[in-house]
Amino acid sequence: MKAAILAIGIACLLVSQASASTFDAYYGFGDSTLDSGWWSGALNGQCGAVSPSCTTGSPTKDAKISAAIANGGSGAPVGVGQMSSQILAADFGRTAIPANQTNGTNYAISGALSARVAGFGNLNPNANLPSTAEQIQTYLGSHFNTADPNAIYEVSSGGNDRTYAQDNYSTLAAKETFLSSQASALATAIQSLAAAGANTILVRGAPATGTLASFWTNAIFSDLAVLNVNFIQVDMADLVQTVESNPTLYGFTSSTVLPGVAGDSNPSSACAAGAGASGWGQWCADTTTPDPNHEYSHLRSTDAEQTSFFSDDQHFSAAGQAIVANYEFGLLNPAPLPTALPLFASSIAALGLLGWRKKKKRSLTRAIA
Repeated sequence: MKAAILAIGIACLLVSQASASTFDAYYGFGDSTLDSGWWSGALNGQCGAVSPSCTTGSPTKDAKISAAIANGGSGAPVGVGQMSSQILAADFGRTAIPANQTNGTNYAISGALSARVAGFGNLNPNANLPSTAEQIQTYLGSHFNTADPNAIYEVSSGGNDRTYAQDNYSTLAAKETFLSSQASALATAIQSLAAAGANTILVRGAPATGTLASFWTNAIFSDLAVLNVNFIQVDMADLVQTVESNPTLYGFTSSTVLPGVAGDSNPSSACAAGAGASGWGQWCADTTTPDPNHEYSHLRSTDAEQTSFFSDDQHFSAAGQAIVANYEFGLLNPAPLPTALPLFASSIAALGLLGWRKKKKRSLTRAIA
């Protein structure tokens, strides 16, 4: 696996050297799929443009995240390691520091809804936390409604909207109506970003293929197309299916490529947590020793972040984050890799090239229309 991860680094280096100055900044908006450590700043009273307090609003959850950080964890969904947002930004010599910290450009916050619902912009019980659409508005407001045309903008949202829909509506029709409204609000916010000057906007689809996940992906992409927003589709569902169908090609096994199960003494995920937990990568400490007080989760093994695809039941491990970042790098740089590179790196590049071809096909279709 170490050789495979090294191949990712070599591939990114070889392709990015000529492109490192293409983008002058990275800006992220969304939820835990991009959050590079908002809570680590929030727990120290750093809130940026958000009114304090800007922690989760749950003393129990705040304590778990704080304990994990104190024991070597990142406080981010990856658990121990870097998020794809950080890796992708670094590929271009940029950073994805959380927006509540010095020089921060990543506005994503774990738990964010796409648009505010019933007074809350986040599934965590803190009404001060902004939705993804509000994150975009905050960025534009602080930049005089002008977006840097030479930056990378990435939007990844919708997972918490689907959770809200499942928890608050009983019929499929009602759930889809809610999701349609959320997708529309987010698409409008992304349109405002594009209108302000953003040229390169990555928008992630849902990483799953279930009914609501597919509905969300179709809704957000369709809404953006109707609004004539020029964006790059990130086909997360296809990426996940590809990795899970070919685990050994990506350095995993059939028992370490799937999401974890809380309470499992030997989970497939990088981090292990007690029964009833969800999204426990955020409170995963850099240790293989279980916490007797159950304040933090722990690593399955010392190399678990490299040998598992997921960090918990829904978020990617350090290795998984690297795969996602390299895929997105390929979308931004559709250049073939040297044939001497291992099959692993070539397969990731192929995913990027596939996305680029979809993007070009979409652009041609719009031009014809």
